[in-house]
Amino acid sequence: MGRSGDKPFISQGEWSNMHGDEGGLPFGGKRGGVQSKEKNASEDLPLNCCALSLKPFTTPVCTRDGYVFDLANIESYIKEHHNKHPFTGAALRGGTNDNGGDLVGPLHYHTNAGGEFVDPVSFKPLTRFTKIVANSKSGHVYLWTTVDEFNVKPDSWVDLVTGDPFSQSDLVVLHDPSAPRPRTSSVAGTSKPPAKAGESEVGKEVASSGAATRPTRKQPYNAASYSKGLAAAAFTSTSMAPVTRNEAELVGSEEYMFPRIKDKGYVRVSTNLGSLNLELFCHKAPRTCYNFISLAKTGYYNGSRFHRSIKNFMIQGGDPTGTGSGGKSFWGSAFKDEIGGSGKKLSHSARGILSMANRGPNTNGSQFFILYRAATHLDGKHTIFGRVVGGLDVLAKIEAEPTDDGDKPVHDITIQEITVFVDPYDEFAKRLERKAEHEKSGADLVAGKRKRTAEEEDELERETMTWFGTKASSAITKSTTPSTTSGVGTSDPQGQSRRGVGRYLRKPQFASTASTSAASSGKSEPKSKRHASGYHFNDFSNW
Repeated sequence: MGRSGDKPFISQGEWSNMHGDEGGLPFGGKRGGVQSKEKNASEDLPLNCCALSLKPFTTPVCTRDGYVFDLANIESYIKEHHNKHPFTGAALRGGTNDNGGDLVGPLHYHTNAGGEFVDPVSFKPLTRFTKIVANSKSGHVYLWTTVDEFNVKPDSWVDLVTGDPFSQSDLVVLHDPSAPRPRTSSVAGTSKPPAKAGESEVGKEVASSGAATRPTRKQPYNAASYSKGLAAAAFTSTSMAPVTRNEAELVGSEEYMFPRIKDKGYVRVSTNLGSLNLELFCHKAPRTCYNFISLAKTGYYNGSRFHRSIKNFMIQGGDPTGTGSGGKSFWGSAFKDEIGGSGKKLSHSARGILSMANRGPNTNGSQFFILYRAATHLDGKHTIFGRVVGGLDVLAKIEAEPTDDGDKPVHDITIQEITVFVDPYDEFAKRLERKAEHEKSGADLVAGKRKRTAEEEDELERETMTWFGTKASSAITKSTTPSTTSGVGTSDPQGQSRRGVGRYLRKPQFASTASTSAASSGKSEPKSKRHASGYHFNDFSNW
């Protein structure tokens, strides 16, 4: 089971990946050490890059704490920011140590034939996973293992390239994967300045944090549950501008409204033979009913004729041309059927059913028909969106009108006007507008852009007055604990808010008077003996 030998267990070293750098056992095990080392290493810059410009340096220098910069970049930064360290904020003078400055350098990196940085003694490559040091006197860069083996352990403090003497304090650690250096900024000129006297560092971080001060963005009422997909499209496209923020797709006002319509509509169709009162199933066929009501409001049907009438079957109209081949929907193009669905299935099973005429699936326009009798063979082919609820005698007169061989009425049966009595779509739009105005008014009140009106003050007064004539404003305007002076509570002892009439009542405490008095006096009364009723055989001493 283990790696070494045929043993039925895993040693602690194998579990913690002590003997390799493959990221733990292939079937599981502790990976924390290797993962954290890779994570820290991946956060460092490449070894040939300046910590300010993030670009390869030309004249590398470093500070005593091991930050490597290009000489031109760090010199201009120090002059612009008044001798401040770009990452720690400490005092930092320009110039190298030879010129009286605080910078160490120039540094001498040695490369091999492939252009990689290597140790000048062992010729081992310098990588992100190795500890790298520099001699501040000579400027040569070494692996720590080389310096430790040839300088520290034998106590021989001479430079391995130049042979000049130096001390251990002259060594500067440029890179240590086991102790990564914190970076407060990754762009030149944006590092955090030192905190002023008396100013809280934590407060500055919270104040400068976008997450702490960024207000929550309120989504529009018609925001969809899916995004526009611009971030993904920009990520995979070479022509689009980068998009780093996903925005919710906005649903059209009609698409948002249709599934939320729960009421029916009512209209009156006035003809030259009388009036028909229609009930529209807006809650079951919202798109079709919206099309019919919208066309009726614009006068689209006024003056049009019923061009087809078949006794014991139906009468058809809604074509302004009167030919049966014309008519457009409110949107100008055909729209889909609304047949079936959960709780929406209707049937052509009675006289007076109102349904849409079409040329095939999903080809609805403006034409409709009214049944003279049941025709269930049309179920699933035409969208039912209403029925006749008044004027069945007028429908009988229309059916009795004579027709020619093409089923066209001999005498014109004309729609004079369609009057809309109940329009649930208009009412929904008004409710939505009132809701938006109410939310905006509330937001303005909270933001201090307006004051409460007299009606709002009266309403607040009624809401905050208890049955006992005391103020309970904290119960309405805030979620606070119960009042301890008036005896009127707004929440239970666990802090859960109580609404309605219950906010004016104290939650009953089921505690006896004796225990309450004993608790207040600090003395515990002796428990009285329980005398149970009935006869009990305690012992037989009295027999």
